[in-house]
Amino acid sequence: MIPILWSSPYKYICKKELFFNIIISHLSDNSIKLLKNNYIIKSNFQKQKLSFNYIKFCKNLNDIHKVLPNDSILKKEIYKLFISECSIKCLSLNMIYYPIFQYPGANISLSNLYELYCNIREQNFYHELAQICRSIEKLYIELDDYDLSGIVELIEMQKHIKYLYIEGYCECQKIAQALEKHVNSIIYLVSTKYTSFLYFLFPKLTNLQFIRIRNGDNINNYEPIKKFEEYAMDASYYKLQILELYKISLYIVINIIQNTNGNLWKIKIRIPSYDQAKEYNQTIYRYCPNIKYATVFLNRDETLEELKNIFIKCQYLVAIDIDELILEKYRDKFLDLLIELAPLPLYKIHIDRFRYFNKESLKLFFNNWNCKGKKTLHLYHRFVEVHNFIKKYKIEGIIECNYYDDDFWNHEITWPDIVKDI
Repeated sequence: MIPILWSSPYKYICKKELFFNIIISHLSDNSIKLLKNNYIIKSNFQKQKLSFNYIKFCKNLNDIHKVLPNDSILKKEIYKLFISECSIKCLSLNMIYYPIFQYPGANISLSNLYELYCNIREQNFYHELAQICRSIEKLYIELDDYDLSGIVELIEMQKHIKYLYIEGYCECQKIAQALEKHVNSIIYLVSTKYTSFLYFLFPKLTNLQFIRIRNGDNINNYEPIKKFEEYAMDASYYKLQILELYKISLYIVINIIQNTNGNLWKIKIRIPSYDQAKEYNQTIYRYCPNIKYATVFLNRDETLEELKNIFIKCQYLVAIDIDELILEKYRDKFLDLLIELAPLPLYKIHIDRFRYFNKESLKLFFNNWNCKGKKTLHLYHRFVEVHNFIKKYKIEGIIECNYYDDDFWNHEITWPDIVKDI
């Protein structure tokens, strides 16, 4: 238990002062004297008698700076301690401002680094790290139009980058070229924008299992998206399991889904136009037999019919996401369809503004859902007004009402620790 708790100590801290005293008690007498002389710790401070060398169990230091007092001398001594005692898997971003490569044991301590957040500052740090580290698999990169030469070298020197998170927008082709070495090993890609390096890399990432691309600040600039769409047409993703795309045409989404191998189990889409909504719904049940979480579309006679086919043919379906206001003429038909054909596992529904549904229709729907012996229905919405109306059904355990956020997509979805916090 102790090795597990201390591998990522900041996650389990209840009392910062106690944690701090334990850390300090691992320091050498010379370090304690230095801290006392600089009035960082009290002159009468006495080291605790420790049962273990807890420090040697520490591996993930990505947020350790958040629980340390903000004093550079103190942090320097503690970082020296970590470097000398630990085989570090995840490095604190704050540590790039300290000469950690000069600390005893740096070559050994940092050689097994597994996860790293890279920003635009201190490129020399990344140049030095590139000489030591070869095993980074999880990489966060903050892009900007600055010198990124250190990050480029670091990427080039790694053996197999698997998990990639890109934040910001940059036309840095050197980053793209460095990442090209890893196109066969990258299985997880998140980008906050449709940036140019994606055009170059996307068709080559044939082993992707997870992709999420948001459009961030470029919400009204569709040129980068159009460019991305051109390249996305020529790619195949036979291992893709999770697809999340924003502000992209349904035509491209359909094409991507058709070029998968039936492994998709989550599809989240936010689109500027509902053209080809029928074809999209068809693509779900024709190409995604294992789908569990999916954005679907209504508001057209043919899309309602295709949703019926999704319910019939996609028997693992757990959640549906309808991110559009359902027109009045389709509301009762949709509720009837849920009662008649919803797969047994289905229990999570996000409907944009379902407060507009007729109350009597909802009462009938809730009662029928209960009579069918189905799971407690979890309704996701963005308006608190709904709660008062359905309180009776909540008490009876027929439904739960949740505010719509990422919990709709992430609840009960588990990934290995390496990607859980992305």
